Amino acid sequence: MPTPPAPASEIVLLSGHDLRRLLSPRVTIAALREAYAALADNRADQGRSVGFVIEGGSIHVKSGLLPGSHLAFASKVNVNLPDNWKCRKLPTIQGVVVVSDPKDGRPLAIMESIALTGIRTAATAALAAQFGARKDAKRVAIIGCGAQAKYQLEGFRAVFPLEITHVFDIDEARAQVFASTYSTPRSLVRVAPSAREAVAEADICLTCTTSKAPVLTEDLDLRGCFVAAIGADNPEKNEIAAALMGRARLLVDDIDACASGGDLNHALQAGEVTKEQVHADLADLVAGRKRGRLTEEELVIFDSSGSGVQDVATAWAAYREARQAGVGGRFDLSGVPIE
Repeated sequence: MPTPPAPASEIVLLSGHDLRRLLSPRVTIAALREAYAALADNRADQGRSVGFVIEGGSIHVKSGLLPGSHLAFASKVNVNLPDNWKCRKLPTIQGVVVVSDPKDGRPLAIMESIALTGIRTAATAALAAQFGARKDAKRVAIIGCGAQAKYQLEGFRAVFPLEITHVFDIDEARAQVFASTYSTPRSLVRVAPSAREAVAEADICLTCTTSKAPVLTEDLDLRGCFVAAIGADNPEKNEIAAALMGRARLLVDDIDACASGGDLNHALQAGEVTKEQVHADLADLVAGRKRGRLTEEELVIFDSSGSGVQDVATAWAAYREARQAGVGGRFDLSGVPIE
Protein backbone atom coordinates (compact mmCIF):
# COMPACT_ATOMS: atom_id res chain seq x y z
CA MET A 1 0.00 0.00 0.00
CA PRO A 2 1.52 3.38 -1.00
CA THR A 3 2.14 5.95 1.70
CA PRO A 4 -0.53 8.68 1.48
CA PRO A 5 0.80 12.15 0.62
CA ALA A 6 1.44 14.43 3.56
CA PRO A 7 0.28 18.04 3.85
CA ALA A 8 3.00 20.33 2.53
CA SER A 9 4.04 21.74 5.91
CA GLU A 10 3.33 18.74 8.17
CA ILE A 11 6.16 17.25 10.21
CA VAL A 12 5.80 13.86 11.88
CA LEU A 13 7.13 13.76 15.45
CA LEU A 14 8.30 10.38 16.72
CA SER A 15 9.38 9.57 20.26
CA GLY A 16 11.64 6.73 21.29
CA HIS A 17 8.53 4.77 22.29
CA ASP A 18 7.05 5.33 18.83
CA LEU A 19 10.23 4.09 17.15
CA ARG A 20 10.37 0.93 19.24
CA ARG A 21 6.77 0.25 18.28
CA LEU A 22 7.30 0.87 14.56
CA LEU A 23 10.74 -0.59 13.90
CA SER A 24 10.79 -4.33 14.42
CA PRO A 25 14.14 -6.01 13.69
CA ARG A 26 12.76 -7.50 10.48
CA VAL A 27 11.46 -4.14 9.20
CA THR A 28 14.77 -2.45 10.00
CA ILE A 29 16.97 -5.20 8.57
CA ALA A 30 14.94 -5.15 5.35
CA ALA A 31 15.35 -1.36 5.08
CA LEU A 32 19.10 -1.62 5.63
CA ARG A 33 19.46 -4.45 3.13
CA GLU A 34 17.73 -2.37 0.48
CA ALA A 35 19.85 0.70 1.25
CA TYR A 36 23.16 -1.17 1.16
CA ALA A 37 22.24 -2.94 -2.07
CA ALA A 38 21.65 0.47 -3.63
CA LEU A 39 24.84 1.89 -2.11
CA ALA A 40 26.94 -0.70 -3.95
CA ASP A 41 26.12 1.09 -7.23
CA ASN A 42 25.97 4.60 -5.77
CA ARG A 43 29.12 5.04 -3.72
CA ALA A 44 28.89 8.82 -3.85
CA ASP A 45 25.83 8.50 -1.60
CA GLN A 46 27.90 7.17 1.32
CA GLY A 47 27.02 8.93 4.56
CA ARG A 48 29.07 11.79 5.98
CA SER A 49 30.03 12.54 9.58
CA VAL A 50 31.47 15.52 11.40
CA GLY A 51 32.50 15.86 15.03
CA PHE A 52 33.19 18.69 17.46
CA VAL A 53 35.01 18.58 20.78
CA ILE A 54 33.29 20.56 23.53
CA GLU A 55 33.86 20.97 27.25
CA GLY A 56 32.97 17.67 28.90
CA GLY A 57 32.28 15.72 25.72
CA SER A 58 31.60 15.94 22.02
CA ILE A 59 28.97 16.63 19.39
CA HIS A 60 28.56 14.33 16.41
CA VAL A 61 26.53 14.86 13.26
CA LYS A 62 25.88 11.91 10.93
CA SER A 63 24.11 12.60 7.65
CA GLY A 64 22.97 10.37 4.83
CA LEU A 65 21.11 10.45 1.52
CA LEU A 66 19.02 7.37 0.75
CA PRO A 67 21.32 5.68 -1.79
CA GLY A 68 20.26 5.63 -5.39
CA SER A 69 16.65 6.75 -5.02
CA HIS A 70 17.41 9.95 -3.07
CA LEU A 71 13.92 9.71 -1.60
CA ALA A 72 15.07 10.98 1.79
CA PHE A 73 17.88 12.81 3.51
CA ALA A 74 18.49 12.43 7.23
CA SER A 75 20.81 14.19 9.63
CA LYS A 76 21.36 13.00 13.20
CA VAL A 77 22.74 15.37 15.83
CA ASN A 78 23.95 13.75 19.06
CA VAL A 79 25.56 15.43 22.04
CA ASN A 80 27.74 13.03 24.06
CA LEU A 81 28.52 14.07 27.65
CA PRO A 82 30.00 11.14 29.63
CA ASP A 83 29.45 12.83 33.01
CA ASN A 84 25.94 14.03 32.23
CA TRP A 85 24.18 11.54 34.48
CA LYS A 86 26.52 12.12 37.40
CA CYS A 87 26.33 15.91 37.11
CA ARG A 88 22.78 16.52 35.91
CA LYS A 89 20.86 13.21 36.02
CA LEU A 90 20.50 13.37 32.25
CA PRO A 91 21.40 10.70 29.65
CA THR A 92 24.97 10.52 28.39
CA ILE A 93 23.84 10.83 24.76
CA GLN A 94 20.87 12.88 23.59
CA GLY A 95 19.82 13.95 20.14
CA VAL A 96 17.38 14.08 17.28
CA VAL A 97 17.12 12.94 13.68
CA VAL A 98 15.67 15.27 11.04
CA VAL A 99 14.32 13.70 7.84
CA SER A 100 13.80 15.81 4.72
CA ASP A 101 12.59 15.31 1.15
CA PRO A 102 15.59 16.09 -1.11
CA LYS A 103 13.36 16.67 -4.14
CA ASP A 104 11.31 19.56 -2.79
CA GLY A 105 13.18 20.41 0.40
CA ARG A 106 10.33 19.73 2.84
CA PRO A 107 11.21 18.66 6.38
CA LEU A 108 9.25 15.44 6.87
CA ALA A 109 9.97 14.22 10.37
CA ILE A 110 11.82 14.80 13.62
CA MET A 111 12.53 11.77 15.76
CA GLU A 112 14.39 10.81 18.91
CA SER A 113 17.86 9.57 18.02
CA ILE A 114 18.82 7.22 20.85
CA ALA A 115 16.21 4.53 20.17
CA LEU A 116 16.77 4.88 16.44
CA THR A 117 20.53 4.47 16.88
CA GLY A 118 20.10 1.41 19.08
CA ILE A 119 17.67 -0.22 16.69
CA ARG A 120 19.68 0.45 13.53
CA THR A 121 22.99 -0.55 15.12
CA ALA A 122 21.60 -3.93 16.15
CA ALA A 123 19.92 -4.45 12.79
CA THR A 124 23.16 -3.62 10.98
CA ALA A 125 25.07 -6.18 13.05
CA ALA A 126 22.37 -8.80 12.47
CA LEU A 127 22.45 -8.11 8.74
CA ALA A 128 26.24 -8.51 8.67
CA ALA A 129 25.93 -11.73 10.66
CA GLN A 130 23.81 -13.24 7.92
CA PHE A 131 26.97 -13.12 5.80
CA GLY A 132 29.62 -13.65 8.48
CA ALA A 133 28.18 -16.09 11.02
CA ARG A 134 27.66 -19.81 10.68
CA LYS A 135 24.11 -20.58 9.62
CA ASP A 136 23.52 -22.88 12.60
CA ALA A 137 24.62 -20.29 15.19
CA LYS A 138 22.75 -20.85 18.46
CA ARG A 139 25.13 -19.57 21.16
CA VAL A 140 25.74 -15.87 21.65
CA ALA A 141 27.97 -13.87 23.96
CA ILE A 142 27.20 -10.23 24.73
CA ILE A 143 29.94 -8.16 26.35
CA GLY A 144 28.42 -5.03 27.87
CA CYS A 145 24.86 -4.93 29.19
CA GLY A 146 24.05 -1.26 28.67
CA ALA A 147 21.23 0.18 26.58
CA GLN A 148 22.54 -1.27 23.30
CA ALA A 149 22.58 -4.88 24.52
CA LYS A 150 18.80 -5.35 24.50
CA TYR A 151 18.55 -4.17 20.90
CA GLN A 152 21.34 -6.55 19.90
CA LEU A 153 19.64 -9.51 21.54
CA GLU A 154 16.29 -8.67 19.93
CA GLY A 155 17.90 -8.22 16.51
CA PHE A 156 19.83 -11.49 16.62
CA ARG A 157 16.88 -13.44 17.96
CA ALA A 158 14.96 -12.32 14.88
CA VAL A 159 17.41 -13.98 12.45
CA PHE A 160 19.06 -16.82 14.41
CA PRO A 161 17.52 -19.63 16.52
CA LEU A 162 19.36 -18.60 19.67
CA GLU A 163 19.25 -21.12 22.50
CA ILE A 164 21.66 -19.61 25.01
CA THR A 165 23.18 -16.16 25.53
CA HIS A 166 26.01 -15.58 27.96
CA VAL A 167 26.46 -11.97 29.08
CA PHE A 168 29.24 -10.18 30.91
CA ASP A 169 29.44 -6.64 32.25
CA ILE A 170 31.93 -5.04 34.63
CA ASP A 171 28.82 -4.12 36.64
CA GLU A 172 27.66 -7.59 37.70
CA ALA A 173 24.34 -6.28 39.04
CA ARG A 174 23.51 -4.79 35.66
CA ALA A 175 24.31 -8.11 33.98
CA GLN A 176 22.06 -9.95 36.43
CA VAL A 177 19.17 -7.57 35.75
CA PHE A 178 19.68 -7.96 32.01
CA ALA A 179 19.68 -11.76 32.25
CA SER A 180 16.54 -11.91 34.39
CA THR A 181 14.72 -9.42 32.15
CA TYR A 182 15.48 -10.99 28.76
CA SER A 183 15.77 -14.71 29.46
CA THR A 184 12.95 -16.85 28.04
CA PRO A 185 12.28 -20.60 28.25
CA ARG A 186 13.32 -21.01 24.61
CA SER A 187 16.24 -18.58 24.64
CA LEU A 188 18.07 -18.51 27.94
CA VAL A 189 20.28 -15.65 29.14
CA ARG A 190 22.95 -16.44 31.72
CA VAL A 191 25.58 -14.25 33.41
CA ALA A 192 29.22 -15.24 32.89
CA PRO A 193 31.89 -14.33 35.47
CA SER A 194 34.28 -13.00 32.83
CA ALA A 195 34.45 -12.05 29.16
CA ARG A 196 36.62 -15.12 28.57
CA GLU A 197 33.96 -17.45 29.96
CA ALA A 198 31.19 -15.62 28.14
CA VAL A 199 32.81 -16.18 24.73
CA ALA A 200 33.84 -19.80 25.36
CA GLU A 201 32.15 -21.90 22.64
CA ALA A 202 30.17 -18.88 21.39
CA ASP A 203 29.06 -18.90 17.76
CA ILE A 204 28.47 -15.14 17.83
CA CYS A 205 30.01 -12.48 20.07
CA LEU A 206 28.66 -8.94 20.34
CA THR A 207 30.80 -6.28 21.99
CA CYS A 208 28.84 -3.18 22.97
CA THR A 209 30.96 -1.37 25.51
CA THR A 210 32.63 2.01 25.90
CA SER A 211 35.97 0.36 26.71
CA LYS A 212 39.26 2.05 25.89
CA ALA A 213 41.17 -1.26 26.15
CA PRO A 214 40.38 -4.54 24.36
CA VAL A 215 37.66 -6.65 25.95
CA LEU A 216 38.48 -9.44 23.49
CA THR A 217 42.18 -10.14 23.93
CA GLU A 218 44.57 -11.80 21.51
CA ASP A 219 44.90 -15.01 23.57
CA LEU A 220 41.23 -15.96 23.13
CA ASP A 221 40.40 -18.93 20.92
CA LEU A 222 37.58 -17.60 18.73
CA ARG A 223 37.84 -20.01 15.81
CA GLY A 224 34.55 -20.22 13.96
CA CYS A 225 33.10 -17.22 15.79
CA PHE A 226 31.46 -14.16 14.27
CA VAL A 227 32.27 -11.01 16.24
CA ALA A 228 30.29 -7.80 15.80
CA ALA A 229 32.38 -4.99 17.29
CA ILE A 230 30.04 -2.05 17.67
CA GLY A 231 31.28 -0.09 20.69
CA ALA A 232 34.32 1.65 19.22
CA ASP A 233 33.00 4.66 17.34
CA ASN A 234 35.86 7.07 18.00
CA PRO A 235 39.66 6.74 18.21
CA GLU A 236 39.69 6.58 22.02
CA LYS A 237 37.57 3.43 22.19
CA ASN A 238 38.94 -0.05 21.57
CA GLU A 239 37.19 -3.40 22.08
CA ILE A 240 39.13 -5.87 19.91
CA ALA A 241 42.84 -6.62 20.28
CA ALA A 242 44.81 -5.66 17.18
CA ALA A 243 46.29 -9.16 16.90
CA LEU A 244 42.78 -10.65 16.80
CA MET A 245 41.93 -8.30 13.97
CA GLY A 246 45.09 -9.45 12.22
CA ARG A 247 44.08 -13.11 12.16
CA ALA A 248 40.42 -12.59 11.23
CA ARG A 249 38.45 -12.13 8.03
CA LEU A 250 37.48 -8.47 8.34
CA LEU A 251 34.14 -6.98 7.34
CA VAL A 252 33.12 -3.34 7.88
CA ASP A 253 30.12 -1.10 7.49
CA ASP A 254 32.13 1.95 6.31
CA ILE A 255 35.85 1.37 5.77
CA ASP A 256 36.86 5.02 6.09
CA ALA A 257 34.92 5.51 9.33
CA CYS A 258 36.29 2.28 10.81
CA ALA A 259 39.83 3.15 9.75
CA SER A 260 39.63 6.49 11.53
CA GLY A 261 37.59 5.62 14.61
CA GLY A 262 36.80 1.91 14.94
CA ASP A 263 38.74 -1.14 16.04
CA LEU A 264 40.21 -1.23 12.55
CA ASN A 265 41.94 2.06 13.40
CA HIS A 266 43.85 0.43 16.26
CA ALA A 267 44.81 -2.59 14.15
CA LEU A 268 46.11 -0.28 11.43
CA GLN A 269 48.09 1.77 13.93
CA ALA A 270 49.61 -1.42 15.37
CA GLY A 271 50.60 -2.64 11.91
CA GLU A 272 48.55 -5.83 12.26
CA VAL A 273 46.48 -5.17 9.13
CA THR A 274 46.30 -2.87 6.13
CA LYS A 275 43.17 -1.38 4.62
CA GLU A 276 43.70 -3.69 1.65
CA GLN A 277 43.25 -6.67 3.96
CA VAL A 278 39.68 -5.66 4.78
CA HIS A 279 37.74 -8.28 2.89
CA ALA A 280 34.43 -6.51 2.24
CA ASP A 281 32.07 -3.79 3.30
CA LEU A 282 28.38 -4.33 3.86
CA ALA A 283 27.38 -2.92 0.48
CA ASP A 284 29.52 -5.47 -1.38
CA LEU A 285 28.16 -8.29 0.76
CA VAL A 286 24.50 -7.36 0.30
CA ALA A 287 24.98 -6.84 -3.44
CA GLY A 288 26.51 -10.32 -3.72
CA ARG A 289 29.84 -9.05 -5.02
CA LYS A 290 31.82 -10.57 -2.18
CA ARG A 291 31.26 -13.43 0.23
CA GLY A 292 31.48 -13.18 3.98
CA ARG A 293 32.48 -16.38 5.77
CA LEU A 294 34.42 -18.83 3.62
CA THR A 295 35.17 -21.64 6.10
CA GLU A 296 33.55 -23.02 9.24
CA GLU A 297 36.70 -22.50 11.31
CA GLU A 298 37.70 -18.94 10.46
CA LEU A 299 37.21 -16.00 12.78
CA VAL A 300 35.11 -13.27 11.16
CA ILE A 301 35.04 -9.79 12.68
CA PHE A 302 32.57 -7.11 11.63
CA ASP A 303 33.76 -3.64 12.63
CA SER A 304 30.85 -1.21 12.78
CA SER A 305 31.30 2.50 13.44
CA GLY A 306 27.82 3.53 12.35
CA SER A 307 26.97 5.66 9.34
CA GLY A 308 24.50 8.11 7.90
CA VAL A 309 23.32 5.42 5.47
CA GLN A 310 22.08 3.38 8.41
CA ASP A 311 20.37 6.41 9.94
CA VAL A 312 18.58 7.54 6.80
CA ALA A 313 17.44 4.02 5.87
CA THR A 314 16.03 3.44 9.34
CA ALA A 315 14.52 6.91 9.71
CA TRP A 316 12.85 6.65 6.30
CA ALA A 317 11.38 3.27 7.27
CA ALA A 318 10.12 4.74 10.55
CA TYR A 319 8.56 7.70 8.76
CA ARG A 320 6.76 5.50 6.25
CA GLU A 321 5.52 3.12 8.95
CA ALA A 322 4.33 6.06 11.05
CA ARG A 323 2.40 7.59 8.15
CA GLN A 324 0.71 4.27 7.40
CA ALA A 325 -0.16 3.53 11.05
CA GLY A 326 -0.98 7.08 12.13
CA VAL A 327 1.63 6.85 14.89
CA GLY A 328 3.36 9.90 16.40
CA GLY A 329 2.55 13.56 16.71
CA ARG A 330 1.99 16.05 13.92
CA PHE A 331 3.30 19.60 13.70
CA ASP A 332 2.64 22.21 11.02
CA LEU A 333 5.57 24.51 10.28
CA SER A 334 3.22 27.13 8.90
CA GLY A 335 1.75 27.57 12.36
CA VAL A 336 -1.67 26.24 11.39
CA PRO A 337 -2.90 23.76 14.08
CA ILE A 338 -3.25 20.15 12.90
CA GLU A 339 -6.43 18.54 14.14
